[in-house]
Amino acid sequence: MKSYTFSLISGLGLLLTLMATSCDIKQKTTPTEGSMTIYCDNSFEDVLEELISVYEYRYPKTHILSRYTTQIEAVDSLLADNTRSIIIARDLTTQEKNQLKNKGRNVRSRMLAVDAVALIVNNENPVDYLSYKEIGEILTGNISKWNEIDPGWSEKMPKYPELPVTVYFDSPGSSLALYMRDSLTNNRPFGKNVLDAGSVKEVFEKVKSRKGSIGVVGVSVLTRDLGENNMTTEERVAALSNDTSAVDGMAINKRMDEAGVKTLGVIRYEPMPRRPYQQYIYDGRYPLTRQIYMITTASPGGLAGAFYTFCLGVDGQRIIMRTGVLPARVNRNIVELVQE
Repeated sequence: MKSYTFSLISGLGLLLTLMATSCDIKQKTTPTEGSMTIYCDNSFEDVLEELISVYEYRYPKTHILSRYTTQIEAVDSLLADNTRSIIIARDLTTQEKNQLKNKGRNVRSRMLAVDAVALIVNNENPVDYLSYKEIGEILTGNISKWNEIDPGWSEKMPKYPELPVTVYFDSPGSSLALYMRDSLTNNRPFGKNVLDAGSVKEVFEKVKSRKGSIGVVGVSVLTRDLGENNMTTEERVAALSNDTSAVDGMAINKRMDEAGVKTLGVIRYEPMPRRPYQQYIYDGRYPLTRQIYMITTASPGGLAGAFYTFCLGVDGQRIIMRTGVLPARVNRNIVELVQE
């Protein structure tokens, strides 16, 4: 009986060893072949999808599976070895980097882009801009109606200013919500007027159907499919790869009109409101901006390591330029200033 048990255990051990070896073989990739998974902050989905589409088109034997989630889940997944690459709106902390290094992971982290946080409202809303302070007071619930911002708006649109101001973020734990809380409320809690829509698409739907609403989205959402709807895959990839001009602010406005919403200008230090256009992200005049980081623990010789290099290289940065976000590596002659 003992002999039989020993043989059974030995057989199971051999089977498990063979399975592990098989998995290791399947996980091996090259820069131009294989599959990988990357976790990305929800608000950066449009940018990553463009980067993936170009890379997979160039290297048809690659498959990059993207998972869009909260910033917290992305970091937790990296620390738990559920993924080797993430894109989030902050760098890893020293503690997080040490945790990975203690596991024998080589951590590489660089700023990928500078994102702008855009505020959208219903097209019928007479408001064109808000001050930095007003946004903070709205988020904390201290301003709850539009006529508390400017009583004069009653003359522009009777009854409209009596509507409550409701703010919508994409999801619970949204990095956009964390950014707005940390930047504008002095860590005061949000008011009851701040809600989660459930997705970026639902943020737009809430703003279109509820005239007193403000939606908070990443700027790349405003440029989604600009001028590229009717292109073939080959033409679209060529446009993303070769066109290095900035996104025209007027094109963003036109797309917003078609979507039934408009972007608000924001005032902080200077008297003129600025909207989330690339030229104002670049020169710092649009105040609601944040840094986006790409982080990986993958080997440089595999697919995940190669995709990391691609995104941070010249080609990847050119693609990011076409999404309305400002790439981390930008030359002055790339940015095309457009009058608002």
